[in-house]
Amino acid sequence: MRRLLLIVLLVIIGAAAWRWLIPGDRRIDVDPRSREIALLFPAEAKGLRTAGAVAGALAEFTVAEDRGDLRDRLARRLVSGDEPFAVGFPPAQKADLRPTLRETETGGKALPGRASAQLRGVPRGWLLVHAAPATGLLETAGRRRWLGRALVEAGARAESATIAVGEGDDGSFLVATVAFAYRTGDEAEAALKRLTDQSGDFEALGFAARPGTDRITRQTKLLVVRFDIETDLVLRALGRR
Repeated sequence: MRRLLLIVLLVIIGAAAWRWLIPGDRRIDVDPRSREIALLFPAEAKGLRTAGAVAGALAEFTVAEDRGDLRDRLARRLVSGDEPFAVGFPPAQKADLRPTLRETETGGKALPGRASAQLRGVPRGWLLVHAAPATGLLETAGRRRWLGRALVEAGARAESATIAVGEGDDGSFLVATVAFAYRTGDEAEAALKRLTDQSGDFEALGFAARPGTDRITRQTKLLVVRFDIETDLVLRALGRR
């Protein structure tokens, strides 16, 4: 998304991270080799201006020869269905689109319990993307210019990344949160410092940090960033007007 972050305000969320520390990881029934998984909720996506374009962008996580077909399948599911479903993205393999969203006791891909709370934390949330490790997601996001370089650098040492996507009530803004989970509080706090050192550089990352964010980031080992992006800009960047 070229120039995407030039006019975006990002907010480091501190207090919200406390309520995301809820137990109960889930194992989603997708190809266990998947580095990234996406959970889509078509009923919640109905009528959202950005849903189709954002869902199509998920195809960037699969191999080139599968991208066109996956975009078509995702578009059909969002329009014609209401049941949640999952997509796994094994490296160097076609995407594993499952017809329903199911959990499994063995195999599959682990989804942290806080992810559901993260999705509830965005208005009209309809999409979750979880990556463990985070490197593949960051590589794709950086290459496509979906994220500024400062955020990509801050997430480089994260063990996992979770993205929740929704849309504001009036449809004028896409709203998303990115949560990076680190192995230690020191690593999380260092990542936050990398961002605060570039405060005001809107090409890399423009943001405001709330008071106390550093303490909560250290204690929770989570760094959470919120995006509010103009819908027209999202559609233009993704080639959908």
